[in-house]
Amino acid sequence: MAKLALLIGVSEYAAGLNPLPNAKADAEAMKRVLQHPEMGGFDQVRQLLNPDRQVMEEAIYDLLTDRQKDDLVLLYFSGHGFTDESGRFYLTTRSTRTEQGKLIKVTAVSADFIQELMSESRSSRQVIVLDCNFSGAFARGITALAVKDDGNIDVRAQLGGRGRAILTSSASTQYSFTQEESDLSIYTRYLVEGIATGAADRDGDGAISVDELHEYVSTKVREASPAMSPQFYPVAEGYR
Repeated sequence: MAKLALLIGVSEYAAGLNPLPNAKADAEAMKRVLQHPEMGGFDQVRQLLNPDRQVMEEAIYDLLTDRQKDDLVLLYFSGHGFTDESGRFYLTTRSTRTEQGKLIKVTAVSADFIQELMSESRSSRQVIVLDCNFSGAFARGITALAVKDDGNIDVRAQLGGRGRAILTSSASTQYSFTQEESDLSIYTRYLVEGIATGAADRDGDGAISVDELHEYVSTKVREASPAMSPQFYPVAEGYR
């Protein structure tokens, strides 16, 4: 069994999308704890900062292809998300552009693309962590990773699958704020803390399951920012 992670942080954007300085720091912090032998203990951790669409898609392909059934694969993303007029979800890249508020889809990575690769992968243990928004409206000057959308995104339907767990920083209709005193987003700050300190090991068995991690992070995030409510979508053994 191998443990492999791809950590994507997009902090730099084309005109029309606000830069997110925390995203780069988020990915770097996750890398430190996941590759540490006494913390995450991952065999392979790849960090990808400010990629364009093709580079991001190739990295996701590499993460999921030629895996074994018991391999644990983790895809982490910190940056802007985007929901189109049909409710389809996309991860943005440094080259993502919009026209009159609408996404130019060929500049972003679709949830459909990720879903297809995950469904084709032999790995039966897949984790997706999204520290991002679910909307395409990014007002300049707002210190938020997410702004409100119409609430019609179904994360489980677009990214779910057997043996898969999805963790998100907030519900699709909520803000996901940063903290001025921290280089990290609120959500990633507590992800890192829960792993690094072992505090997320709720049952004390020496291992952190995704539901334990979600429980720890959710409690901490709600205390720091009551307007946020991190979400957890396990599918068919995804709790493990």
